[in-house]
Amino acid sequence: MTLFLELVRSPRRGAAACLERGSLPIAAAAVGAATAITALSVGRFAGQVSVQDVMFGPQRSPLVGLLVSLLGRDLTVVVLHLLEQSWAALLIVSALGPMWIWLLGASAIHAAARLGGSGHPFRPMLVLVGMATGLSRACADLVALAAGARGPGAAVAQLAGLLALGWLGIVALRGIERHYGVDAARAFTVLALAVVLFYLVPLILIAAAVVAIVVAAVVLKYVPG
Repeated sequence: MTLFLELVRSPRRGAAACLERGSLPIAAAAVGAATAITALSVGRFAGQVSVQDVMFGPQRSPLVGLLVSLLGRDLTVVVLHLLEQSWAALLIVSALGPMWIWLLGASAIHAAARLGGSGHPFRPMLVLVGMATGLSRACADLVALAAGARGPGAAVAQLAGLLALGWLGIVALRGIERHYGVDAARAFTVLALAVVLFYLVPLILIAAAVVAIVVAAVVLKYVPG
């Protein structure tokens, strides 16, 4: 518990302490607890919000609203059909979010550092990212559970998620500086490379696949009923 308090008080000193004194079982337990809380939050969201609400409800994000206005009725129906077919899988993936952030985040950071020539071990970074992920996601999802999935509560939950993600990024940045022995500019480069190569590129590929499916539906004149 002391290490988590140090992380909260000072990301720089807390990251150093976790790298030096943290353990993999503690990190795994933190991520496990956060995953349980996230699963509860996702379950509550699924019980209150439908796919149609996400696409057409008053609480939809501005990006979804822009997508609907750009695609028009027929293409929007195609996207809605795809979303409906994958809704359960998306909920499961979201419920396991802390685990993905931990494993993929630590791996991406270490791989980016290795591309820069670092020979430092992986385990300390795995421990740090696990502890920071467990703490940040647990706090964000507890706020989401308390705030609810509709109305002003949804906005509060989204803000809490963004703040948690920002704090996690700061901890990771300080951890990169400490563990790999680089300055702030180099640490930022490693973190940015990890985000671009191991997060943004896969997301772009997924988006391209969705666009390809929509285009194929237009060419084949397929509109789900």
